[in-house]
Amino acid sequence: MFTATFTIVSLLTACGEKSPSAVTPAAAGAPKISMTVPDGAKPFVAQLIETSTSNFSPTDSDGAVFEYTRLQFAGDGTWSADGYVEAMDEKMECSESGTWSVEEARSSTVATISWTLTNTSCVGRDKGSETRAEVTVGKAGIENALFR
Repeated sequence: MFTATFTIVSLLTACGEKSPSAVTPAAAGAPKISMTVPDGAKPFVAQLIETSTSNFSPTDSDGAVFEYTRLQFAGDGTWSADGYVEAMDEKMECSESGTWSVEEARSSTVATISWTLTNTSCVGRDKGSETRAEVTVGKAGIENALFR
């Protein structure tokens, strides 16, 4: 009788809740990348999507001032930005978003990326336009861009 009781109690305690320390998340803290990325570009993409870029001009053209105050690339192949267009004495805030891709990276901090504009509220910007640049990424996001 004692053996049967001991066995039943042992089975019941084995089925109880597990402590949180027993649960280990898969790749804790690693950025989630669901877009297609060349193997050599994965470290670059991981660093790019973990940072938010501030005060970045997405074009190298003359004319009105156009700047992203916040630019964020995501691991699912999308990006979003808030910024402004300033012409003469008028500053108009706006936002944009779209899709992006990466080519083979030159290093873990330098790669050529392309991003396509799918939504915009920025004056003078056209949906469907594409920007391609070789960018250097650091702790503060994009540190340098050579437009192609």
